[in-house]
Amino acid sequence: MNASDIMTRHEVWACGESATAREVAQMMMQHNVGAIPILDDQGRLEGIVTDRDLCCKLIAEERSCDTPIRQIMSEPVQCVHPDTPLYEIESLMRQHRIRRLPVVDDEMHLKGFISVGDLASHCASVEEEHELVGVMGAVCASATP
Repeated sequence: MNASDIMTRHEVWACGESATAREVAQMMMQHNVGAIPILDDQGRLEGIVTDRDLCCKLIAEERSCDTPIRQIMSEPVQCVHPDTPLYEIESLMRQHRIRRLPVVDDEMHLKGFISVGDLASHCASVEEEHELVGVMGAVCASATP
């Protein structure tokens, strides 16, 4: 199984790098998502903003909601190609403790997203369920020992 087999292709929202933190937060609320990819003016993936970025880099640092999103987005973005095998996807999610993984083409154009929910909905065996539990454990683990 590859990324293209399990990724969400529809309902993927993104915004440009000229957006503000407020606009991105409003997009998250409107679409009930926890991450918004940030695209450059050529439509290539430039960064990503998660609900955690808004909390830790905006609210905790007492920045204005009008802060340009470029200042708080996470970069570089961990991403995969449509032909990336499932085991590599799970490994990246574990290693980097991420819940959402953009799928891009060779020119970094966004093709979809893979979330831990996507992994869960495609479990077809006890072995895959065991792997998912490992991914969830790593993603949800505390950052401090």
